[in-house]
Amino acid sequence: MKEKRMIGKVIYHILVCGFGIIMIYPLIWMIMSSFKESKTIFTTAGTLIPEHFTFANYATGWKGFAKIGFGTFFQNSFFIAVVATVGTIISSAFVAYGFARCKFPGRKILFVAMLLSMMLPAQVLMIPQYLWYQKLGWVGSYLPLTVPYFFAIQGFFVYLM
Repeated sequence: MKEKRMIGKVIYHILVCGFGIIMIYPLIWMIMSSFKESKTIFTTAGTLIPEHFTFANYATGWKGFAKIGFGTFFQNSFFIAVVATVGTIISSAFVAYGFARCKFPGRKILFVAMLLSMMLPAQVLMIPQYLWYQKLGWVGSYLPLTVPYFFAIQGFFVYLM
């Protein structure tokens, strides 16, 4: 009986490890290919380890494109992430506190509306939001990516709190 359990465990671990390698192989290939010369990435796709290691791809990537460096992209992403996170935390905490502690007329209807808004796919809202931001003159700025988060637009976080 013990031998069957042991064989079953060995087979299970072999299958899990094999599946894990299959799942992580594309990531490993991508990392190792980043050290290959650009012209040889796909011609040597069958080999995982590059013949000649080069860091030129990282230097080229850091320079960016269209005269905008990677540092600018990183700075923009960091700014938007920090501001949106702070806005979401502050506004969601206020709204969640209001739903949890304050008794007011229409509270249940508003809570149900918030739950229903969580069920709407983001794709349904994209075009109306874009048109609204265009009328406000926000297109091409940071405002659509930061300001709405200060108004508890993500019902999940209100519900979570």
